[in-house]
Amino acid sequence: MKTLILASQSKRRVEILSMLGFEFLVVPSCVEESPLGGPILTARRLAFRKAFTVWKEYRSAVVLGADTVVALGEDMMGKPRDKKEAVEMLRRLSGRWHRVVTGVCVLFPGGRSSFHDTAWVKFRSLSEEDIESYVDTQEPFDKAGAYAVQGMGARFVERIVGDFYTVMGLPASKTYSVLKKVLG
Repeated sequence: MKTLILASQSKRRVEILSMLGFEFLVVPSCVEESPLGGPILTARRLAFRKAFTVWKEYRSAVVLGADTVVALGEDMMGKPRDKKEAVEMLRRLSGRWHRVVTGVCVLFPGGRSSFHDTAWVKFRSLSEEDIESYVDTQEPFDKAGAYAVQGMGARFVERIVGDFYTVMGLPASKTYSVLKKVLG
């Protein structure tokens, strides 16, 4: 049986892969998460870099890397560095549609499978109190776009068009299909 490795320390990705029924090891990659083109290119390139960094050490395994980008137009919002940046991101998302792109790269002996998925998210209009109280929970600080759709950030989400799990950090159905083929 092939070993599956998740090249991420994301609790959300661990949760999704576990929910899908896969057994896997977690080996976080240490890749700088900076823009590498537009939102789609960035998500796909970072997913590849994360997978490749780990795969170099585990070439007989199947390694999954993923990256999620939150974008307002072409402006990408990474993980906020501090409270001020988190507040600013949430103000910008307030009352607006934005897109969430998750890139996935699966590397395995003899091949690679890469894809991305995009979901659109509409935030309700947020008051300053909504924003401040949410940022004070500390939840936004390790999340692209400064919110967790599966956490307290769900109270801001008015509508999602696309895969909820793409917004959470790993497109469940597409990932399941690719891993079933690769793992046999």
